[in-house]
Amino acid sequence: MAALLGAGVVAAAQIGGAAAALPVLTDDFGLGSATAAWYLSTVSALSAVGGALLGWLGQTLGFGRQVRLGLTAIVVADLGGAAVDSLTGLLVARVGEGIGLVMVILAAPPLLSEVSGPEHRRLVAGTWGAYMPVGSGLAALLVPPAIGLVGWRGASVADACVAAGALLVVLRWVPSAAVRRKPSLAGLLGAFRSRSVVVISVVFGLYSAQYLAVVGLLPAALVADEGLSVADAGLVGAVVFLVNAPANLLGAYLVHRGVPLRWVVPAACAGMAVTVWGVLDPALPVELRVASAVAFSFVAGLAPAALFAGLAAVSAGTGSAGAAIGLVTQGSGVGQLLGPPLVVAVGTAAGSGTAQSAVLVCLSCLVAAGAVLLPRGARSP
Repeated sequence: MAALLGAGVVAAAQIGGAAAALPVLTDDFGLGSATAAWYLSTVSALSAVGGALLGWLGQTLGFGRQVRLGLTAIVVADLGGAAVDSLTGLLVARVGEGIGLVMVILAAPPLLSEVSGPEHRRLVAGTWGAYMPVGSGLAALLVPPAIGLVGWRGASVADACVAAGALLVVLRWVPSAAVRRKPSLAGLLGAFRSRSVVVISVVFGLYSAQYLAVVGLLPAALVADEGLSVADAGLVGAVVFLVNAPANLLGAYLVHRGVPLRWVVPAACAGMAVTVWGVLDPALPVELRVASAVAFSFVAGLAPAALFAGLAAVSAGTGSAGAAIGLVTQGSGVGQLLGPPLVVAVGTAAGSGTAQSAVLVCLSCLVAAGAVLLPRGARSP
């Protein structure tokens, strides 16, 4: 289990690391704002467009093999990215990182369900949700000083070495596992026909939209509204990402101990709805805004843990397990792509953070409603 969680952390580091390196890459390659945005959103675009299909096809490889191939792709892409001297090469390397990340995050959850006992399946599946804040947060903290010491190319090589280390651990400790299955249209369609899987995918998309809209745009807001330096705002953003991780573990523990998903997710949504007002109000002192952001990210961490546990309850060990996690990942990718632009557009049109907060509260209400409406097999132990 630890090896797979480590693989997920390494994969998620490709998101936080890219964001941290972007200012330097912009100077070296002359990236425009649109190109920089596409560079960052490649991973979300890949999962948003083909998550379900990639998860279904990956099941034919065997989930253990897919994790290995994903980590290998990250190693090759990081090494290649360190050697490129053109914008085209940089973007190709980024696509390689994105493919590796998607392969790992699609294969690891169903593999975790297979290697864990039924009595711990919800706990293990819920714990998986911590991979994203831990990986992104650590990368956001560590990549800037690494760039200062060895440059962005050296930092890319260092990332490749970390990914290679994770690959060696996976090769040693993770079984080639699971049974390889021939591609079956029934397996793909099974995910779309499952009401539980579809609802969890939609809910996860709505959750991802509001979370990234708040946490992802926070550093830029602190620079523009409060006059913080880019470095200080980046540090705040990294801390806010990281505090999401312990709440993931808490959410997994609560579901494991018998607290129903239909209670855990609405509780997280209530906390998000209350704290988001403080994050987006530029009239408040910066200390209060940062504290609100930390509280927002922490309570938000309860939701993905519970949703992953619910997904494991209805799809683990089935022929549609790969497609199911792919569909949920696809929903998350769509939310990450559309959420921040939606919130920014509302704020621009209304000219205030109050309208943005209202939109985010509405999204929280929809997430809570979706959790309550889940079929019983997914929403309660």
